[in-house]
Amino acid sequence: MTVTAPQRPPRGRPRPAETIERDRKILTLLKDHPDGLARNAIAEAMGLNKSRTYLSLDRLRRQGLAEMVKSEESQADKDALWVAVQED
Repeated sequence: MTVTAPQRPPRGRPRPAETIERDRKILTLLKDHPDGLARNAIAEAMGLNKSRTYLSLDRLRRQGLAEMVKSEESQADKDALWVAVQED
């Protein structure tokens, strides 16, 4: 007999539709630029402030949809490129 743990409800409140849409648009932008884009370039292209852009990128990273690639010359997050994770 197999016993499974009860399913827990998702943490926190549901994401607003505008947040989901913003994340989707950023992911599409990243897919259109396979060599990657810096956070500031993404913010400018999307017309967003840097904080909202970073929050969206961090959500995409935690979902396994995007990753940050730091250059060897600079380890600063602001200089890192963000890329969409390739789907198998």
